[in-house]
Amino acid sequence: MIERLQKIISRAGIASRRHAEQLILSGAVTVNGHVVTELGTKADAARDHITVGPRVVRVADEKGEMYFAFHKPQQVVSTMNDPEGRPCLGPYLRGHKQRLIPVGRLEFDSGGLLLLTSDGALASDLMRAAGAITQTWRFKVKGRITSDVQRVIEREARARVRTHREGENAWYEATLRNAPRDLLRLTLQRQGILLEKMVRSGFAGIELDSLPPGEMRELTPAEVNAVRRAAQGREEPVEPSRDKAARPVRFRKAASGRGAMANAVENSRSARRREPSHVGRTERRGERRRAPGGRRHS
Repeated sequence: MIERLQKIISRAGIASRRHAEQLILSGAVTVNGHVVTELGTKADAARDHITVGPRVVRVADEKGEMYFAFHKPQQVVSTMNDPEGRPCLGPYLRGHKQRLIPVGRLEFDSGGLLLLTSDGALASDLMRAAGAITQTWRFKVKGRITSDVQRVIEREARARVRTHREGENAWYEATLRNAPRDLLRLTLQRQGILLEKMVRSGFAGIELDSLPPGEMRELTPAEVNAVRRAAQGREEPVEPSRDKAARPVRFRKAASGRGAMANAVENSRSARRREPSHVGRTERRGERRRAPGGRRHS
């Protein structure tokens, strides 16, 4: 398929379209051995040999693109590698054949929903539209927030705030859109509110639900479509799905051999290949299963 070079580079996950344009203008891109510096140049990713610096551009078949919801733990950097040596996403993705791009960065001290995809074009569109995409945050504070302070937070953070869970140290939920990055946290700090935990529970129509920290699940087709609409500024709520792909895909910690994401992808594919009748026969043969509480039983 013939398309513009910047789109091909973006779909390969090497750079955003805007950054790809800069790379083309700087002479860092070649097509079949020839340096290209004209932005309107088109190529065929399946037939042409395209490079960006020393990297060969390889675009995955669109049918093979993958989309995950990942629960980023707190104290983890939302990048593949961290020069300061802090925990990062790299170990969770090690061993995966496709390059997965984190979308919707979270601060080091914040946890919660992070989208991961091999679809470079969608990742670029989402990051460009991130400021206008609806996000939902849940945060636990020391004590409680008075109604007067809550109204100030709603006004300054451009958010809709409600009590999520009552208690001596209450949980609140805030929904915001068209708000600068980290505005909610800064507003809470300005009001002298001590944050104990802060978790993003929703982004671009996708909900974190009961997904545990450090684990991921593959998005359903309906969720993928919702993310695409959000990237185009057409957000719509996603109907709850009972599809198997919507269930958490549990995997071993990244420190174990194959890497967390590789295990997750393999488990996800295996689950889709397995027919219900096969599952029944397997269970009747006494296969050991892991109960929700972590105990094994036959």
